[in-house]
Amino acid sequence: MKFFASIGFALLYSLTLTGQTPVGLVAHYSFDQNDDNIVIDETGNIANNGFSTSTLYDCGVRGRSIRLNGFSDFIEFESNAIKEVFGTEDFTISFYFKALNFNQVATQTILSKRADCSNDSAFAVRYTPATRNLNVVVSENAGFSTIISMPVNENRCWHHVVVMREGPVIYLFLDGLQVKSDTKPSRIDITSNDLPFNVGGTSCSAIDGGFEGFLDELRIYNRALTSKEIEELYFLPDQIANGFVDLSVGKDTVIYLGNSFQAYITNSCVDEFLWEPADGVSDPLEAEPVLAPTETTTYHLSFTDNFGCVATDSLKVAVIDPATLDCKPFLPKAFTPNDDGLNDTYGLDNPFAFTDFISLEIFDRWGGRIFFTDDPFIRWDGAFKGEPVNPGVFLYKVRYRCTGDELLDAGSFTVIR
Repeated sequence: MKFFASIGFALLYSLTLTGQTPVGLVAHYSFDQNDDNIVIDETGNIANNGFSTSTLYDCGVRGRSIRLNGFSDFIEFESNAIKEVFGTEDFTISFYFKALNFNQVATQTILSKRADCSNDSAFAVRYTPATRNLNVVVSENAGFSTIISMPVNENRCWHHVVVMREGPVIYLFLDGLQVKSDTKPSRIDITSNDLPFNVGGTSCSAIDGGFEGFLDELRIYNRALTSKEIEELYFLPDQIANGFVDLSVGKDTVIYLGNSFQAYITNSCVDEFLWEPADGVSDPLEAEPVLAPTETTTYHLSFTDNFGCVATDSLKVAVIDPATLDCKPFLPKAFTPNDDGLNDTYGLDNPFAFTDFISLEIFDRWGGRIFFTDDPFIRWDGAFKGEPVNPGVFLYKVRYRCTGDELLDAGSFTVIR
């Protein structure tokens, strides 16, 4: 069963749709539209369609994925457009996999464009279930090649892999983030237009087996993607949702004592969930229960699929007792709204201290009001009517009630650009 995350997270987040760039996209295989043994390129280029010996499909990170058995199953692509990607130009290969090791316990070849065990014009992505190690081979010949190895996250069942060549550099990204790279004196040329691009078949029969498991969302680009574009290709399967595409945004949160909120998860194929500890959880076996801890708690959620794979994620909920807070506003003396991700907005540094907040107003030096909010969590972005304000000194006024009295706090701060 595919579990689709609910829309909302009213207290914390608004869910954001992920966008995937079409620029330079040579082929995209979602495995949702396959016709029997024909693997259809979602870009509409019929010449890029592949042939699969497997017609077994299951739930994927989005829609369905294809399942390969580890010994006789493979997918082959003979398209010249795909073969040429591996020549001397930049490229990006993105895909998801979930490995099984019921039939195939040896190192498995997931993707390859390689004559059997050859180091000449060779490309391969290999996986060893026993060590959870991913291995990328990019080789022009025996004397000029790179091998990048990295273990995948043991707390995940689905793994997102991106292999990218940009000039003389080979990059490996896992789950949206760069984990390794190797820079050579010049670009590694793996031109081999006589060899097909293969998924699931062994690239070296003497030491490797075929891939056993599930593969989804295979994308082939004829350019190097940016880190942000790669991050947007990561769908965060089987995780507690934070509502943001940006991986730097944490999912941990803060609530007042006595309050609660509903948890949400990202897309998942599993039917079995377990929240631990159970304290403050409306139903520990539900995917999206209501959480109401009475003290700061780190919750752990386990996702168990039909094949026994367990993915885990965690969420820390800090609980604040309003009675312990000093209701005095704290605002910075300056901020730099330059979109560098640091100190880009202005507002209360202690919004949780105010249970009876009235307003925050910001004025220019002539007394004109340029910002107003009655929410202590809303911050100013340094703009007025959609245009950035000039650097200089501005005034603020904060109105709030504390122990029944209405209070006013005023001061100045500087916008620095």
